This record gives sequence, C-alpha cells and structure tokens, in this order.
Amino acid sequence: MVQINLNLVFTIINLLILYLLMKKFLFGPIIRVMDQRKAMIDQQFQEAKETEDKAEELHRHYEDALKSAKEESFQIVEQARQEAKARADQSDREAQARTEAMLASAREDIRNERENAMRQMQSEIGKLAMEAAAKIMESESGADKDLALYDQFIKKAGDPDDNSGR
Repeated sequence: MVQINLNLVFTIINLLILYLLMKKFLFGPIIRVMDQRKAMIDQQFQEAKETEDKAEELHRHYEDALKSAKEESFQIVEQARQEAKARADQSDREAQARTEAMLASAREDIRNERENAMRQMQSEIGKLAMEAAAKIMESESGADKDLALYDQFIKKAGDPDDNSGR
C-alpha cells in the first residue's frame, strides 16, 4: 500500500498556508499598488492626451491666426499698391492737364504773334503800295516803267531782310 509520509503532508499544508498568507498579505497589496499605479499611469496618459489635443487646437488656432494675418498683410499691401497707383495716375493726369494748358497757352501766344505779324505785314505792304503809288505818280508812266516798278515792289514785298523801305 501507499504509505504517506507525514512530513510530506505537513510540508504540503505549510506550503498551502504560506501560499494563502502570501496571497492575502503579499500579493494582494502588491496587486493593489500595481493597479493603483496602472490607474495613475492611465490617468497621466489621458491628461497627456488632453494636453496634446489642447496643444493641437492651439496650434491650429495659431495657424489660422497666422494665415489671417498673412491675408490681412497681403490685403494691406495690395491696398497700398492700389493707392500708390491711383496717386501716380492722379499725378499723371495733373501733369497732362498742366501740359495741355501750357500747350494751349503756347498755341494762343503763337496765334497772337501770327496775327501781329500779319498786321505788321499788312502795314508794310500798305506802305510799299503807297511808295509804289507815289513813285508811279511822280514818274512818267509807261509800260516798261510800270513793269520795273512792279518788279521792284514784288522784290521789296518778298524780301523780309530788306529794310530800305523802313
């Protein structure tokens, strides 16, 4: 038959009691501490995730603000460019208006000078005609003499540098 060794039975009983005691007093608290640490780590991971989400949201907000600032600066630059172009166009229009006014004034001066020159020429032609008529009256008349006086009159009327009649 099987003989059971009493030492073996006591050793098994001691092991079972030791196992139960270790489970109650050693493994239980260690498992609780490990569960608490795991919960704490999970909570820290959750907080880190929330912080990361907040950081991403702030980053997106910053990017949107930066994009908005870039668009606004582009609009400001474009508006300044348009204002500068408008000022340049206005300056061009003013310069063109001044130029046209100066041209109109110069044309008016030229027209006045031309009228004065015409009046002076008419006066000179009248004097020459009077001189010619006086010479014709003084001298004898004849076809050759009339033709010579006519040529002399034409010569004096056509030569602006001739100051002999003045």
